[in-house]
Amino acid sequence: MFQRNRIELTGNIAKLAKTHQAGEATVTRARLIHNESIQREGRDTLELLTAVEIEIWGRRGKAFEKHVTTKSPVYIEGQLQLAEWEADGERRFRLFIRVTDWQFLTPKAATANQANAA
Repeated sequence: MFQRNRIELTGNIAKLAKTHQAGEATVTRARLIHNESIQREGRDTLELLTAVEIEIWGRRGKAFEKHVTTKSPVYIEGQLQLAEWEADGERRFRLFIRVTDWQFLTPKAATANQANAA
């Protein structure tokens, strides 16, 4: 059976990235907002916003935290993951994207100007 778990998304960072120690490794977490416009026939344009939690492990995550600010447009690649745990007798779930690669979507100068304005 063919199995594939790959996601590619573009969007703006809505929650500043924070890096945490996870055993001997580090994990960086942030929130990406993906905007999509849908033109409805004979009606106004519908704007859809999707917020997605992302995780980036290791050096790539540290670089992400250092260089990406809120409202930074980025491209990410990764896999959809589901975390499960139990707290206070209830099962909890968290759906997120484990990022394997990311890129800026603006030139370096624009990114530096955006960081200075924030």
